[in-house]
Amino acid sequence: MKKVIALFAFGSVFLAGCPKHEIIPAPTPKVELESNFIGIINGSQVELTQNVDGYYLDATKTKYILPSPTPSQAAYYANMKSSNGLVSIRVGLGSIDFDGSASSDPSVSVFNAFFSSNTTPVYSDQAANGFEVVYRDGSGNIWTSDETQTGQTVSFTGIVQESDGSGDYSKFTCTFSCNVYRDTPDLSTPDPNDFITLTLPIQNGVLKGWFKR
Repeated sequence: MKKVIALFAFGSVFLAGCPKHEIIPAPTPKVELESNFIGIINGSQVELTQNVDGYYLDATKTKYILPSPTPSQAAYYANMKSSNGLVSIRVGLGSIDFDGSASSDPSVSVFNAFFSSNTTPVYSDQAANGFEVVYRDGSGNIWTSDETQTGQTVSFTGIVQESDGSGDYSKFTCTFSCNVYRDTPDLSTPDPNDFITLTLPIQNGVLKGWFKR
């Protein structure tokens, strides 16, 4: 009987000394987001790079929620901007139709399908039904593309849709050339309602960024 008790005691010590295995959860997927812009604006090369001089990409959207059965709409924007300076370049693409009475945003499948099928959109003011460019210069003046102009080009390539805990993204490279415009008072006349339109060319602009659902 003493031998049995001793064996049992030894086994208990052995079991007590076994370490517990820690269960480590699988890493949470994280979408890698990188952005930069390079292009010729008014004859000079402009380059804006993420994490350089405070530049980052601000992905926003505009939604028009309407009662069913009228479809609601959403347009998406990617703005390369800085907390340290005024110069920025923004591209927009819209609009996605969706049922605003069922959801406050288009579904992921509708979001993905829209960008995958709009690789060469037409230009459209305020990105209502296509593509828009907005440039802010070093003096804070806003220059905007015009849907009525000819000879404008745009294409989206390298479209990749990814999701993580922070949202759903459509990553892209957007290549475009166009003129952007702004109105300014005509100081050559005394009438304050007289304006002249100034033109600024953007050539071979390339923005790498993303839209966020």
